[in-house]
Amino acid sequence: MFEVDNEPTETLHIYVVREEAPKPSLLPIFLSVVALSLLVAFGVLSPTQQPVMRAVIRIPAVPLGIKAFTASAQVIPTGVKTYPATTARGVLTITNGSIIGQVIPASFTISNVATDYVVYVPPGNANGYGYATVSAHATLSGQGGNLSPYSINSVVGSSVYIRNLSAFTGGHDAYSVKFATAQDRQTALLQARGILLSKSSGLHYPCKEFYSLAEIKIGVLWQCRFISYHIPSFYHVTAVRLSGQSLVIDVWFIPRPVHIWVK
Repeated sequence: MFEVDNEPTETLHIYVVREEAPKPSLLPIFLSVVALSLLVAFGVLSPTQQPVMRAVIRIPAVPLGIKAFTASAQVIPTGVKTYPATTARGVLTITNGSIIGQVIPASFTISNVATDYVVYVPPGNANGYGYATVSAHATLSGQGGNLSPYSINSVVGSSVYIRNLSAFTGGHDAYSVKFATAQDRQTALLQARGILLSKSSGLHYPCKEFYSLAEIKIGVLWQCRFISYHIPSFYHVTAVRLSGQSLVIDVWFIPRPVHIWVK
């Protein structure tokens, strides 16, 4: 049997104290609420994009009645034609009272009138004066050369008399006139066609054209056969082209959903 020494003993007192837990941060919660709100707003406000299909279809044209359209346009002349001045012409009568014959040379000038050629005036005799005539022209062009009868009544020397027994005529001043050129008529035709384009808007075959040309106006007639077409209502047309007796149409549409049956 063993003996145990009586040693001194120590008493320990243990106290259990509950520590306060740290408060959670509100920032992650706030960020989560903001992100969720943005996601909801984007889903509500953004439009739903449905798939769009594009296609080119060819369908027969449906002919309608023929319509007539008319238009006219003024032909504005831009061409200029100039006519030069002309010279008056007439006849001079020459008498010779001398016993000696006289020769009047060509281009002999008197009172602004010149002879056209040489003329011989025979001498006078017991039967009367020598007599000759010669064609002549005014030396000045224009109306100023038109002379009334006896405007020339002159004595050359002592025995030669020169007169114009008839009028000098044919003198005209220079003048210009405007006329319509081929380009002027083409310009008027294009203007009339532009008017018809606005009148005949719509889908039609090429129009037949008839036109009449007056002095200062051009008239144009178009006869157009209009056409129509029929397509399903879900097609949206973006362009239409005529190809022979058919129409080529560019369309877009939203395809119908395809149902998949699952057993």
